[in-house]
Amino acid sequence: MAGLQARPDNRYWRGALYTLLACLLFSTQDALIKWLSDDYTLLQLLLIRSALSVPLMLLAVRARHGWQGLITTKPAAHILRAFFNLIAFLSYYFAISRMPLVDAVSILASYPIFLTLLSGLVLAEHPNGRQILAVITGFIGVIFIVQPGNSEVDWLGAGAALFGSLMFAALAIQTRRMSVSESTELMLLTGSSLILLVSALAAPFLWIQPSANEFALMLLLGLIGLGGQYFLTNGFKYAPVYVVGALEYSTLGWAAFYGWVIFHDLPTATVIAGALLVVGSGLVVLVSEPGKQN
Repeated sequence: MAGLQARPDNRYWRGALYTLLACLLFSTQDALIKWLSDDYTLLQLLLIRSALSVPLMLLAVRARHGWQGLITTKPAAHILRAFFNLIAFLSYYFAISRMPLVDAVSILASYPIFLTLLSGLVLAEHPNGRQILAVITGFIGVIFIVQPGNSEVDWLGAGAALFGSLMFAALAIQTRRMSVSESTELMLLTGSSLILLVSALAAPFLWIQPSANEFALMLLLGLIGLGGQYFLTNGFKYAPVYVVGALEYSTLGWAAFYGWVIFHDLPTATVIAGALLVVGSGLVVLVSEPGKQN
């Protein structure tokens, strides 16, 4: 009987399930971040999140690989991935703290466009004509979402969301390159460790004492974020980039739901049109990824 490892289709389904779970968890995390960021700095939220993540990931490495699982022959690759991870999350959290949730998530959804551009530079996978057209369409969609002529646009938030999208694309490529030889647990550990280091250095200057209920929410934020990263990293490990990228658009639905229920934000017709352009262009990019059947 053929096992899971010999059944590529089963592996893809497994990766798809991991990705959908990650999207639900990340969307819940986004809503919590937006809720708490009114009273607390992003680095304080990241400090509690990473302080919880690092010990748990150490235990996960020990349980699955033994202490030898901490050994890697690619320390530079881990540092680079951790840097992308830190900048991506800082940029994105800053964006959702300033913008309606669905607007920020819609801009972030443009990351497959950056994935295509970076693949040409890093992996020498140059885009074809269809992908180039999709990239142009996607950026038009981003313009619809941002609405440059609107005086109420938060340019810092929109710029942070766009830059975060670029960093998440870099993170995705680096994760995919490393997943062949590096464990999920070690990649998550190194990523969380850098966030813990940076946020701990800033904590004496930025700490605001939380209430008991809000501290519990911060702890929950850490658990949800850790689960989301674990499932998404495994999504890239078991499924091709184009499968993971397509399923990540489910976050738009969750963002609209949370934005409506919690923050009473409804996307405008222009934002919806822009989001559709971004999603459509992203799907074209992902399904036409060179060598996707492999």
